[in-house]
Amino acid sequence: MKSVSENGHHLIVLERGEEVIGTLTEYCERSHLTHAFFQGLGAVEEAEVGFYRLNSKSYDFKILPETYEVASLLGNIALVEGKPFVHAHVVLSRADDSLSCVGGHLKKARVAVTLEIHLTTLAVSVERKLDDAIGLRLIDAR
Repeated sequence: MKSVSENGHHLIVLERGEEVIGTLTEYCERSHLTHAFFQGLGAVEEAEVGFYRLNSKSYDFKILPETYEVASLLGNIALVEGKPFVHAHVVLSRADDSLSCVGGHLKKARVAVTLEIHLTTLAVSVERKLDDAIGLRLIDAR
């Protein structure tokens, strides 16, 4: 990973083989980032993407072993139990003639070529708190 930052803006470039969520989490911990939004593009492989089932309060994930173009990566950083938590959604385009897309909550993925992330921080700390009715830790924006 390579990075540069200025005035609350961070350009983070993940390299081939790096795990996306883990590397971004480590960057936030090392940089003491407590709340941010990010967007990115590049290519990944071995992605695990899913969606949340409210009725069972559980995620369903699908492993995508192929290589995909990252058509869109969006997410945010907030604190969970005092540590940065990365919440990311992604739209992936199959790297073949079909260009078919899949999208959802990104659990993990490995960088296939590069992943370029622009992260913008806010000067406030925001935490996620468990909402029992929904079963997820939601942003508590107070």
